Amino acid sequence: MKLFWIAPGEKPEESDLIADQIGVGEYGRGRSKGVIPVIGSGPELRVKKTEDGVVLVRGNWPSEDRCLAGINTVGAYDRFRSYAIHDAQGIHPIVSGTIAFGEAGRVNGGDEVLAIVEPDAEFRLNSKYASTWYRWTGNEWVMETPAERKARLALEKVDKGEGEWL
Repeated sequence: MKLFWIAPGEKPEESDLIADQIGVGEYGRGRSKGVIPVIGSGPELRVKKTEDGVVLVRGNWPSEDRCLAGINTVGAYDRFRSYAIHDAQGIHPIVSGTIAFGEAGRVNGGDEVLAIVEPDAEFRLNSKYASTWYRWTGNEWVMETPAERKARLALEKVDKGEGEWL
């Protein structure tokens, strides 16, 4: 699986994982941090779960249409936005943490999640000024505004013969 990092309103970026662990979230009051160890060598990642936790294993695994995504739900600070993964389908979190604004963590914050993403999975993130839909096709990430997503869904229904003539 390939690894991508995603932040609200920004294009997902593929990561060359060279570290021996991945951390999501942060330490501090009002925050939490999740850590996953990484072992092995090779260009692809696989996830192995034990009763004690999850480990990412690098290797020469066959490519697959799923991916790993580190999703940071926190955009630029706005005290009235909801920082979360909204309307998610096909996303399977394996570790999460919390990020907060301000030194004491009392100001809004949100989750940072590392998840396995299935083909055709989608979710929405809020940034300070907009919402963005993210969809994994199995090969690439597609970003859409809510209006673009609504138009695409309408077109897909018409292609299937749904809808009514006006």
